[in-house]
Amino acid sequence: MTEPAPAAAPWERVYLAPLAGYTDLPFRRACRAQGCRYAFTALVDAGALAYRNPHNEAILRRGEEEVWLGTQLLGADPELIVRAARLLNERQFEVVDFNLGCPVRKVTQRGAGAALGLDRERALRCVAALVATSVHPVTAKIRVLDERNPAPTVALARGLAECGVRAIAVHGRVVERIYAGPVACPVIAAVREAVPVPVIANGGIFARGDAEELARLTGCRWLMVARGAIGNPWIFRELADPAAPRPGNEEICAAVREHVEGMIPLYGERNALRNARKIILAYLVGRGYPRELRARVTSLATRAEFLDLWQQIREQGPSPHFNPDQDHGTQRFLALE
Repeated sequence: MTEPAPAAAPWERVYLAPLAGYTDLPFRRACRAQGCRYAFTALVDAGALAYRNPHNEAILRRGEEEVWLGTQLLGADPELIVRAARLLNERQFEVVDFNLGCPVRKVTQRGAGAALGLDRERALRCVAALVATSVHPVTAKIRVLDERNPAPTVALARGLAECGVRAIAVHGRVVERIYAGPVACPVIAAVREAVPVPVIANGGIFARGDAEELARLTGCRWLMVARGAIGNPWIFRELADPAAPRPGNEEICAAVREHVEGMIPLYGERNALRNARKIILAYLVGRGYPRELRARVTSLATRAEFLDLWQQIREQGPSPHFNPDQDHGTQRFLALE
């Protein structure tokens, strides 16, 4: 007797979010190996791009095998946004996303990111300038502006749609919460019902059950995975197939090595290993690997040091007493009745 086919997932698309400091080409390749199709580069600053900061080359690098790739632009000055958009016009992207949600202080204190999302008139001027200049379709990523009252977020989303954005990703937490607390699903649902463009629900997806709950509570058919993919590209495999096995030690080690080795030609050895420390730790934390091995990651400076540690991680593996099913019971989604 054959096993019944699993029920169809309640979503049509799952995007890898633009994550500053993370979603470069090696990161995306790790996720694409597990089934990720739709992905974004990390955000690029409009001013840095307009003045041709060389660091943007690593951010914007696209692999020949990437069939769908968006980039994300950050800024609050329409003139710089136009200059940056003209440079992005010379590159191949499926969409250019505009950031209205970054909560990092160094971004918000200059009026960009989530701070710009709070200034609707200025935000719409910036988006209108981008839409008028870009040869690529423009989307936007915002945060909810009030956890309990959908009206401010809906007003911003409607304005964005009127400016010509093709889709809106909504992170379901107010800026004060950064990435903590439950996702305000009713506000995302209200946005979805109010605008004529697709709405992408974002926030709190760390496992398939989270994605199912977010889709159910928001009614969104497009979802976005952000921090849940850091150190866990296998989340895309799990989202595609609920019966997919967890990665074992050999698979984890293979992914870590390929990821880090891919960073070296992109950044140079020392910069790559410095950037890779948080990447390696993300793969190891929460999977039962000994603390003493994880502690050594923080001082890695060369490929030789990395390979030495990698071999020890591969040989030692996680503790046999580790329980991968431990659930700490955090509330991830807010559903108002």
